[in-house]
Amino acid sequence: MTSSQDGQAKIEYVLILLFVAIIAIPTLTLLGPQIGSVYLKIIDALYLNTTENPNSIISTLNHFLLLIQDYYEQNDRYPRTWDPYNFTDLGLDPDDWDQPVDGIYWKPHGGDVGLANRPDDDIQIYVDDLSGNTLHLFDGWNIWCLASNGNCYYHTIAPGNEIDINTIKVINE
Repeated sequence: MTSSQDGQAKIEYVLILLFVAIIAIPTLTLLGPQIGSVYLKIIDALYLNTTENPNSIISTLNHFLLLIQDYYEQNDRYPRTWDPYNFTDLGLDPDDWDQPVDGIYWKPHGGDVGLANRPDDDIQIYVDDLSGNTLHLFDGWNIWCLASNGNCYYHTIAPGNEIDINTIKVINE
């Protein structure tokens, strides 16, 4: 191959890469959320160790919310927020909740319930926001659900952080 043919081959190679980049970058930008959703579905299919079904998690959450509402109706105030009273005020044994239940660490906190994983555990939690975007709950963060109305929030109780708790997924890694 002559030097001019070698140069032409390199130019053709660069043009092909440039063409792929021009097509790929906008496509990935537009399809990023959908690709992420597909990626999570693939993970779900590969990880046969996805913990408990969401119905069990929702059932446990509803139980907590009802206990908190009952406590409020009987005492005209929410249960205490600190250990161990956050459990004992609800008639629960705190030792039963030291380990994950349904793959989640549960923490009643007054009129709220926190659902979390902890740093250095092998649990990962995913949930969708109200627009259908899948959110990953960082280790040590919480999903907060309110006993007053059942609304749930990602990380902090604030407008824009609402989530669809029915989409929760817990994966053991």
